[in-house]
Amino acid sequence: MIAEYYIIINELAGSGHGKVVWETVKPILEQRQIRFEYRISEYAGHTIRLANEYVKTIQRRPNVTPVILVIGGDGTLNEALNGIMQVPQAEPIPLAYIPGGSGNDFARGLGMATDPAIALAQVLNNMRPRSLNVGYFHETLKNEHRYFVNNVGLGFDAQIVDDTNRSKKKGRLGRWAYLSNMLAAYSQQEGFPLTVHVNRKRDYYKRAFLCTVSNIPYFGGGVKILPQANLHDDQLELIVVEEPHWWIILWLFVLLLLGGRHLKSRFVHHYRNANLHLLVNSVEIGQMDGQIIGNRNYDLYLSTHPYPFWIDTSIQDRKSVV
Repeated sequence: MIAEYYIIINELAGSGHGKVVWETVKPILEQRQIRFEYRISEYAGHTIRLANEYVKTIQRRPNVTPVILVIGGDGTLNEALNGIMQVPQAEPIPLAYIPGGSGNDFARGLGMATDPAIALAQVLNNMRPRSLNVGYFHETLKNEHRYFVNNVGLGFDAQIVDDTNRSKKKGRLGRWAYLSNMLAAYSQQEGFPLTVHVNRKRDYYKRAFLCTVSNIPYFGGGVKILPQANLHDDQLELIVVEEPHWWIILWLFVLLLLGGRHLKSRFVHHYRNANLHLLVNSVEIGQMDGQIIGNRNYDLYLSTHPYPFWIDTSIQDRKSVV
């Protein structure tokens, strides 16, 4: 089976790191005489359109597997997935990825290489589609249906994302930019009413501060916020922290760095289930895969959805690329 690659590149991802990755990848593709075509994503939302167009126009041929390959950050991968899912497919086109952003939490959670040449080898030497469970939500107030690869957050983590995306530090500090904006986000975020429904259980938090649903262990460029989260199962992880004093945040961060011990703290509420329902009756900031989804009320139903990826993370040798 021969694979053909339909590539989307976000050259601006990671403050230009996406372009550097593409300049590494393209000569290797040409040297190996790999069949490919590519498009450059030029603005927010453009990757959705490009992925959508690929799915609509790719011509299926015997013994050829078309693969949509994304080069960029987690937000670029999110847009590609959502563009793909807008088009009904009898046989879904596999999705491949080479990390080129600031945080790259999806690649980290999956176990992909950070070296672009090795990450490319993990794509090119893959032999079959591999099903991963991506996140899905239905927000009923706006009747919005979206897919996510990493996490959805309301409150504190979304405020960190917003401050980081607005800051020039993201380009200079990369993954550390998220941590550097924690203090500013803490001063801006207030507690909000949150209701969590899991199966027949209902929990109400009068002053929730952080609410993050994740499909991978990491957030914010390598912070291991939910260690058990796994792309290979159908479970989602939810962490809720009620509005704390600053010293509690500091203590929880220390426990987090000690390998996930923060989940045992009495200040942290942890859920794991295939289906989650979150209700927020106040205007709060939200993020999905590092992109702001607005300031609004939320009625979110979350679950997972299997989708085929074209990545073999068992390959860890640069020699495999030539």
